[in-house]
Amino acid sequence: MVTAWPSYYTLYMRRVSLSILPLFAACYTYAPIDPAAVAPGVDVRARISATAAERIAPLLGSETRVLTGKLIDNAATMIVEVPSVSQSNASGISETLHQRVSITRADLVELETRKLDRLRTGAIVGGAAILAGSLWINSMRGGPGLDRVTPGGANDTRRPLGLSIRF
Repeated sequence: MVTAWPSYYTLYMRRVSLSILPLFAACYTYAPIDPAAVAPGVDVRARISATAAERIAPLLGSETRVLTGKLIDNAATMIVEVPSVSQSNASGISETLHQRVSITRADLVELETRKLDRLRTGAIVGGAAILAGSLWINSMRGGPGLDRVTPGGANDTRRPLGLSIRF
């Protein structure tokens, strides 16, 4: 079976799509905030002390100094709902379990809120729209008789590469 090499266009599109992929993770930014000013229901990232990390390690299944989740209560002890374990149920569907963790203000090193970065998100959406539009325009430019012929002749005239007999 003879396989053809991918076209340069395919390689170019793979390269472009792989280079754009890291930008999708950059749509959110974290900004430091005073713990007293945070309203419940906000997505937060909390950096906690080493002693607090050791204390809540049995709840989460691993020791971590950074907790990312939704703030449930903002009293003297903050309650943050953190995704802890991903578990599959009887039907085979994976579901993430959430654990509520209480953190005292003394154990809190830094608190940050997660906000949508409109500029980056707009740039990604705009770039994706331009890319989709250009692909659509290029696909419409094709016409009859513009098919590309593979290089070489019929299969019986081809020799495997690297196999030559010299006399």
